[in-house]
Amino acid sequence: MTRALWAAGLVVLIAGPAAGQAVDIRIPPPSRSPYTLGGYLEARPALVWFDPDSALFKVRSPETATAGARARQFQSRLQLDAGYRRGWLSAQTRTVADVRHANAEWNATLTAYEAFVSVKPAPSLTVDLGKRTLKWGKGYIWNPAAFLDRQKSPEDPALALEGAVVVSADYIRTFDGPLQVASLTPVLLPVAEGLNEHFGQTGHLNAAARLYLLLWDTDIDVMWMGGGSRPGRVGFDLSRNLRSNIEVHGEWAHIPRAATPVLQEDGVLVEQRHGATSAVVGARILTSQNTTVIVDYFRNGLGYRREEMAAYFDLVTRGHQAFEDTGDRRLLSSAGMATAAGYGQLTPMRNYVYGRVTQPDAWGVLYLMLGASAIVNLDDRSYTILPEVQHKPVENLEVRWLMNIQRGGTGTDFGERQADVRIEVRARYYF
Repeated sequence: MTRALWAAGLVVLIAGPAAGQAVDIRIPPPSRSPYTLGGYLEARPALVWFDPDSALFKVRSPETATAGARARQFQSRLQLDAGYRRGWLSAQTRTVADVRHANAEWNATLTAYEAFVSVKPAPSLTVDLGKRTLKWGKGYIWNPAAFLDRQKSPEDPALALEGAVVVSADYIRTFDGPLQVASLTPVLLPVAEGLNEHFGQTGHLNAAARLYLLLWDTDIDVMWMGGGSRPGRVGFDLSRNLRSNIEVHGEWAHIPRAATPVLQEDGVLVEQRHGATSAVVGARILTSQNTTVIVDYFRNGLGYRREEMAAYFDLVTRGHQAFEDTGDRRLLSSAGMATAAGYGQLTPMRNYVYGRVTQPDAWGVLYLMLGASAIVNLDDRSYTILPEVQHKPVENLEVRWLMNIQRGGTGTDFGERQADVRIEVRARYYF
C-alpha cells in the first residue's frame, strides 16, 4: 500500500497538475535580520621628516628646532558601523576608536562620528534626528557648498568624517518629463556648550536647506544657510555625464558678509568683513585603459593673498628669533593664534589645482592599484605630491603605501609646512 502511494505521488509530480487545476506555490520571503554590523581595523605606521626651518614647525615645536628632525609615528583605528531597520524605523551609528603614538606620547580617543534615528512616516518623507554627516557638494576634495560638513583629507578624501547633531528631513517627489526627481532637505543645527561647538559661536539654532533636482539628466543642488554661529551663505553645485566615461562637475558658494581674521603689522588679528565667493570646477575621465583621471580647480574666496601670507611668515620668523635670543614667546603666541585662526589650514591661499590618476589591476596584477595625486598652489607655485600603491592580497584585507612630499621655496604655502616628507603604510581589515 505504501509503495502504491509513493508511486502515485511520483506520477503526479512528473505529470504535473490536471488540466484546469491551479497549483498554489508560495515562496516564503527571505528571513532578513534587522541588525547590521561592519567596519574595519587598521594599523598605520609612518615615518616623518620634519623641516625645522619651516614656519609651521617653528610655531608648533619651537623648542625642538633641530636640523634633520625625523620621527616615527603610529596610528591604529577601529571603525564600527552598526544599523537597525524595521518597518518605518531605522537607526545607524558609526563609532571610531583611534590610538596614536607621536612625540613619544600615546593618546587614545573614542568618537561617535554618526548616531542618528530615522523615521519614515510616508514613502516620500524621511526625518532624521541625531549626529550625522550630510555630504553636500560635488568637488572631490574641496566642497565650498558643504555648509554643514567638515573638510576632507587630501590624503584620503573618502575617509569618514565626524558629523554634527542635527534635525533634518528629506521630502522626495518623482515626475515624468525633463524634471525627473526633486527633493527638499531642511536642516536644523543647534550650537550650545558641549553641543556642536566646532561649528562656531554658541547660543544659535542654525537653519540650512538643500533643494535637489535631477533635471535633463543633470544633478543640481541649491543650498542655503542662514546666519548664526557662522555667517549666512548660499550656493549650488551640479554634475553631468557628457559621455559614459566623462563627468564634469562644479560647485559655487557665496558669503555676503564673510569674517576673515587678518594679521596687522603689530601682529594683532583683526576680523575683516567682506563678500567672499568660492568655486570648484572639475572633471572625472575614465580612459579606454581603465585609468581614472580627476582634475579640480579651487578658487578659495576666503583665502589669503600672497602679501598677507608673507606677513604671517615674517611674524613667525621674528617670533622664533625673539624666542631663541631672549626666550620671549609673545610674538610666537601671536603667530600661533594666527595659525589656528586660518593661516595654518590645509588650503589657506586663493587658487589651487588638484589632480589624481589611478590605475586598477596595474601590470596585469589583480587588485593592485597604482595612483598619484598632486595639489599645486597657483599663487606661489608650491605643491605637494602623493604617490601611492594599494593592493588586496586576500579578501577583506587592503594594504596601502602612501608618500606625501611637500615642496616650495621660502615663504610659500607648501614650502613652509611642518614636514617635507611623510611615508606611511596602512593595513586595513574589513569585517
